[in-house]
Amino acid sequence: MLTSHPAQSKPLLKVNDIYLLIGLILIGVWLRLPSLGQGLYRDEASTYFDALPTNFAELIKTVTISELNPPGFYLIMHQWMQWFGVEEVVFKLPALIFGILIIPATYALGRVASSNSAGIIAATITTVIPSAIYYSQEARPYTITALLCCLTLLMYCQAVVSKSQTRYLIGFVICTTILLYVQYTGLLVVFSLIFITICLKLLRIANVRLKPFAIAFGVIFLLYAPWLPIFLNHFQIGTPWIEKEPLLRRVNLLFEHITYTIPTGRGNKTARLLIFLTLALGVQRLFTQFKQSSYRWNQVFNPSTIILSTCFIILFSAQAALSLSYDRYIFPFAPIAWVLYASWLVALGQLIYSYCNSRWKKLSLHFAVALLLCWLVLPNSLSALSLGNQNKSGIRLLAADLVQKSHGNTIYLVNPDYLGPTFGYYMRQHQVKLHGFARWQNPEIFRPQGYAKIWEQPTLISDIEQRIQEEARKGYRELALIQENLVLADVGQMKYSRANVFLSRLKQLYPLRQKKDYPGREENVSIYVFSLTK
Repeated sequence: MLTSHPAQSKPLLKVNDIYLLIGLILIGVWLRLPSLGQGLYRDEASTYFDALPTNFAELIKTVTISELNPPGFYLIMHQWMQWFGVEEVVFKLPALIFGILIIPATYALGRVASSNSAGIIAATITTVIPSAIYYSQEARPYTITALLCCLTLLMYCQAVVSKSQTRYLIGFVICTTILLYVQYTGLLVVFSLIFITICLKLLRIANVRLKPFAIAFGVIFLLYAPWLPIFLNHFQIGTPWIEKEPLLRRVNLLFEHITYTIPTGRGNKTARLLIFLTLALGVQRLFTQFKQSSYRWNQVFNPSTIILSTCFIILFSAQAALSLSYDRYIFPFAPIAWVLYASWLVALGQLIYSYCNSRWKKLSLHFAVALLLCWLVLPNSLSALSLGNQNKSGIRLLAADLVQKSHGNTIYLVNPDYLGPTFGYYMRQHQVKLHGFARWQNPEIFRPQGYAKIWEQPTLISDIEQRIQEEARKGYRELALIQENLVLADVGQMKYSRANVFLSRLKQLYPLRQKKDYPGREENVSIYVFSLTK
């Protein structure tokens, strides 16, 4: 029998669920702590240099030049560094804290969108899914963005269905504004919700009054207006290292984005297929109910479910259309998918349970669910606990070796220059002369503006060779080249393959004294020590 879902708000937490939620949070902490020990890697080291300036104005200037993100996260990291220092584990703790907070946030969103069971399932997925565990140790704005996406949608859904609309709209304005000042992907959320608000009004799915929402969006715009010129500048710079995909490939990219959010490890294709089919059955069950209700939305879906489903479609389609294939761009929106998956699983469970007319059948169903959970949780748990066993970047081990060495007569050159932030972080307490290929000066500070043009310069390799010769004339006797240990290919507008040519040229010009490899899970590097005195 179908039940109607009147538009009304729910409490964000059910008292009986508190202990389950606390247990999930403790499990989440246990799964995430080992990964804090794997060191920093590229963009994380950039976070250190971006948050390093001593005053607010200088930090804003640094972020404007060296990031394609708003300054919110770096302001938090700046204050954190002032209070607690910059050692690796301490440096990663804000990301861990925000990552843990996503667990209760997805519970609340699942409860509002569907039911208590959906909230618990969504929180469980968040606790054990590999992507949530991984990004909880990444010192970048990914977990705080995912958390703020959850809170923004939670406040919006409650504002749509609650009689206490004003307080939820205030919460919506606060969460959305902070989101926009943390990462630009928040703009996609805002545009999605503007579209959804209009649709809710036109389709009469909920009793939406446009004026309060228009005021809320207007306030958000005014609060964000001071940063708009910088956003437009960042938008014009773009991301030249991202390959623009053909149209048909973008359709496939949408499917890849969705499968990324399914709660299994990357290599477990069988589990992904099984879960995908299970979710499909859950969706089919909901649409069967929708058809039986004479296509009346409110008899099957509450407005919050419709909001999240529409948001899911818009956001994931937009990411695919923009050719944003990296996981880090998808992760902030993944909690929306987890909440929807939880609600679909609840719908499927209700269907199966309705056919279990005996006690033994119901016990068998519970046993099957327990086995499925073990199948998902145990591999993910073992994978999470092993994350701290290997360094993310080989530069960490390299820097540990270099600490014992005298640096007075040595030039250090990172190739490509995007290795500079990681090397700069690990050698921050030692005076070394550091340069980069292609950006010669201050490679530890990433600057995206004009980055592709530097790599395209016809005289790039000869110019760097000449600069090395000038340093040799000043008395430097060694060139220590820190080289990414793979054959680099061009990506997007970036001519990274020139780094391979540069290494070959150095081998022709200077005697090689030493070479040593340093493996890493994300990045393998080698050091080549060349003699500058023939």
